[in-house]
Amino acid sequence: GKCVNAFCAVRPPGHHAGRELHPMNAVSNGFCLLNAAASAALYAVSPRSQGGLGLRRVCVIDIDVHHGNGTQDILCSTHDPRFMYVSTHAGGPHINGYEDDKADDSFRRGHYMNKNEGIFPGRCGDTSPNPGVLNIPLGKKVTPSALGTALVCKVTPAVEAFNPELIIISAGFDAHINDPLGMGGLSAEDFGTVTKVICQVAAKSCSGRVLSILEGGYGVPCCRPIPKDLFLPKGTNDKESAPQPRLLNLGHDLPESMEDNVDPALAKKLDKCHQEGFLECVREHVKNLASHSKV
Repeated sequence: GKCVNAFCAVRPPGHHAGRELHPMNAVSNGFCLLNAAASAALYAVSPRSQGGLGLRRVCVIDIDVHHGNGTQDILCSTHDPRFMYVSTHAGGPHINGYEDDKADDSFRRGHYMNKNEGIFPGRCGDTSPNPGVLNIPLGKKVTPSALGTALVCKVTPAVEAFNPELIIISAGFDAHINDPLGMGGLSAEDFGTVTKVICQVAAKSCSGRVLSILEGGYGVPCCRPIPKDLFLPKGTNDKESAPQPRLLNLGHDLPESMEDNVDPALAKKLDKCHQEGFLECVREHVKNLASHSKV
């Protein structure tokens, strides 16, 4: 009872996981196994007699760069007045897949799919099939201006009209400008602003109640090579003035014999995340949640 919102750093992400494998004709489950956002929404509207919260209306706002086909499949395959699903994502009827067959960036090409099939997970986010769904495709790249306009002109009035008793954020950060997919132009500060806007909507409709669940985001600064002389005393080599890499403690679960080779093109993209990336986005998101967390 001391706060009205929470952030759940769950892994793996879940918004591509539906009632069955490959929901809405997607080619894969996009790293997703269990849809935490949809599960939370179903729990929230379940009667208290069945162990739920007994809420009447829950809105899921998905800010991942991909459409959350799994969440839409579970909650809004047909119109259910208890749920509203909102998604801002890269794509649209006029956007084709990744067309450059000569590109060596297989990671990015795999997410853009094939020509005429749209951006992953496909064409399912191009339109809104019923009154409980508001899909807002923002083109080939999610930019600050496009996302800001969508939040102010479409998302805010629609959510306020729905008047939810809880807002769940599917918090994906792969629309960041340094994310290796290259489908976004947002900064960490932009994600903080998005969070602030959603919290302001929640303050009007549901006493500020927001549950944020981590979804996509691949810009983790972990691919810089570790210098062999990293722990030598200063002055023992000519690279003394070189900036030290930011390292993550990834634990000791991987066998020593396992190789973790990174494609050079992908490594170059991930290296940008030492400037700003996934971790900074999460920090700004949580900071803005916390600023609106007091009852």
